Amino acid sequence: MPRLVRRRPWIERVKSMLNPMDFLLWLSEEIETHDWSSKAVGTQLGLAMNFSFLLARANSGGARVADPVFDDGSSSVGWLAYVVSALVWFLVGFSSINAYYTMYRSRKYRLFEADVEKKPETRSARRVRVQSSPVSSSPLRLLADVISPESAESRAHPDSTRDVWEIAMWDPLPISLRLFCLFSPGHILVYMMFLPLAPLDARPSVTVFNCLVLQVILSAQLMLFQSRFSQQNKDSSVIQKEVMHEYDTKFVHPLMYPTVRDAGTQLSRDNFGNDMDFIEVAYRPRQYRLNPLE
Repeated sequence: MPRLVRRRPWIERVKSMLNPMDFLLWLSEEIETHDWSSKAVGTQLGLAMNFSFLLARANSGGARVADPVFDDGSSSVGWLAYVVSALVWFLVGFSSINAYYTMYRSRKYRLFEADVEKKPETRSARRVRVQSSPVSSSPLRLLADVISPESAESRAHPDSTRDVWEIAMWDPLPISLRLFCLFSPGHILVYMMFLPLAPLDARPSVTVFNCLVLQVILSAQLMLFQSRFSQQNKDSSVIQKEVMHEYDTKFVHPLMYPTVRDAGTQLSRDNFGNDMDFIEVAYRPRQYRLNPLE
């Protein structure tokens, strides 16, 4: 066992255990470092939350109005109603937080060679100090950006020796994006409009069916839009790669490595010293090769 050099005082240990920022920092690190790239997990969570919210909202009709003639005065609100109400508001809050995190999660890129005096043509660009370290897009960072979105240094006159442009590119997690497609605030609004069922509803099954149809249509539209947008990004990257490849093949490589040849000539003369013709001594063509050692 290693020798104990210094033990923290008891008060500091108690304060560190009661400090919520340590827990929030640990939670942010778990969210950022965990492998959330599986879309199947997001699909399962989205369907489970839809089913749970559907049941909870359908059974959250609230307290029944007491009848002064036939009721015996006992309360009609039990512990189950409070549990259902808490579950409903928890799912509402979770959906709202996930939607905000999905929309505003970004990855920072810095343009060190760009002119500080000329702002890039994008709203995602902002001026930062070169010495400052790029911050990760965690939930705590998003909360800090909401509280103080702009600092005094960023509003100061640009200094080309100390400032640099930073672009925050949208980079949502796949699981958050799939949850947004399946259980967004729009889905919750549809549930709120149709559920709980009215006591005098003539066709309650039709009302529930209409609600489910709207949810399926909304989810299908969002997932189709996500799929087409992802495919557009993949196609755009392939086209850009091919454009650069064609540019290198047709312009860069021929100019850097032109096709040349090593040739030598020899002048022949007759006995009287008159020039007769040129004789080619050697010929070896050279052209660009992928591997210069070949």
